[in-house]
Amino acid sequence: MELTIQLEDHADLAFIKKLLTQIKGIKSVQVSEEDKTYSWEEIENSKYFGKVMEQSREQIKKGEYIEHSEELMNSIFGKK
Repeated sequence: MELTIQLEDHADLAFIKKLLTQIKGIKSVQVSEEDKTYSWEEIENSKYFGKVMEQSREQIKKGEYIEHSEELMNSIFGKK
């Protein structure tokens, strides 16, 4: 499992790393200055994506959804 924390520029990184490593259950602390971007393939293959898709299918089967007008959908997705 992975946890992402975004820090302000002036945050005391050394102190935060030391603090986190003392918490039970934390295996390691890694620092990255670049935001991670995921490919569509990585997203589709993630277990969370599968769970969300299954939940969506179940909601549709149960009738738990709202139909939106074509006009609204076109305005959201920029179609004319």
